[in-house]
Amino acid sequence: MNAPHQLLLITGSTLAMALGSASHATNAIVDWHTQMESAVVVTGKKSPSVAFVYFAYADIAMFDAVNSIDGRFQPFAVRVEASRDASEDAAASVAAHDVLLHYLPLQQATLDLALSTSLGAIADGPAKTEGMRVGQSVAAQWLALRSGDGLEASVSFPLPAPGPGVWEPVPTYPSANPITPPPVAEWQARFKPFALRSADQFLDRVSPPPALTSVIYTRDFNQTKSYGALNSTVRTPEQSEIGLFWTDNPAAQYSRALRGLVASQRLNTAQAARLGAMSFVALADSATACMNAKYHFWSWRPLTAIRNADSNANPDTVADPNWVPLAVTPQHPEYPANHGCVTEALMDALTAFFESDEVPYSVSSTVTGSTHSFDSFDDVVKEVDHARIYGGMHFHHSVKEGNKLGGWVASYLLAHKFCRVGEACPSD
Repeated sequence: MNAPHQLLLITGSTLAMALGSASHATNAIVDWHTQMESAVVVTGKKSPSVAFVYFAYADIAMFDAVNSIDGRFQPFAVRVEASRDASEDAAASVAAHDVLLHYLPLQQATLDLALSTSLGAIADGPAKTEGMRVGQSVAAQWLALRSGDGLEASVSFPLPAPGPGVWEPVPTYPSANPITPPPVAEWQARFKPFALRSADQFLDRVSPPPALTSVIYTRDFNQTKSYGALNSTVRTPEQSEIGLFWTDNPAAQYSRALRGLVASQRLNTAQAARLGAMSFVALADSATACMNAKYHFWSWRPLTAIRNADSNANPDTVADPNWVPLAVTPQHPEYPANHGCVTEALMDALTAFFESDEVPYSVSSTVTGSTHSFDSFDDVVKEVDHARIYGGMHFHHSVKEGNKLGGWVASYLLAHKFCRVGEACPSD
């Protein structure tokens, strides 16, 4: 149950620096990812699967704005005529600002200040002016294309009748004063994805959860019951740290990791814009596909399953009415696991971008105040899969099926978007 990584504890000023990037901001993509973490996650308080969508809106706008100038790749959605001498940083900054302001209007003062700072670092002149025009034009057209896409629409599904295997709202154990919130992000099950044809494009490939009397379910039940309990006697301190590490908002974690890659791999603005868009479209669309599947299968969480195991007709799964997980359970159905979906999709996108799985990669967590460093993208997937069991939120089969779904999403995305000019890039 161990995944290889190097663990570095970071505190105080060291942690603050790690949250910004691996080093000082190197271009507008890094600057605006720092701003997005603050606007979307810290101030906007968007939950993980929702936050991915907000990041993707801005990342696509930045990519299409920069690519309108750079011109090496086919547009994701929008291309405008632009001088090759235009400032890519100015284009990216204005595009990100305008998109974020549209979706987060209450943060105008902060976003305007960020834009002023970004543009202030660029020398005045025709290149800057042209870049600003490009960013503004791309953002306006992109926002028009996304009008009515279902973002945070009022969607509420009727809860299924309670019973063995069926999801129901879960108390926020191990919080000191637990509450039982309603399901979250139901709208995302019907949201219009960015690259996929629809949220349910791959639903028919997703197998149903294993039967409650099956060997697979029995194995997974007992594994999570043992390793995911708050008072587990088999989980090691390192495994506990891993379980808690990945309870940070993954949109923020993967944004910080992206900034680290831009710095460590010395990416220029055009390269960073493409990496950002590939990463967060993969994250957003895999999260959307996963939420669609979750609200299709309505599978119960380990907390409910373990406390009510005497109802499932399986003598090899013994109930524990007092069982509590290590970490708070997310407020949506269990199957398939969202972290499994999105991490696989992201790591596949990163592998495609760098044309290698073996690229040094570091992720930090504000929950544990530590950084995990990996030698390959595949190692990240392995650790995240284990983390959801150590945290007590998921079953093993669920994270593996999430990996499959995330892989399908990434494969489709990479076949249909981010193609070089002149390459065959099917529209569907």
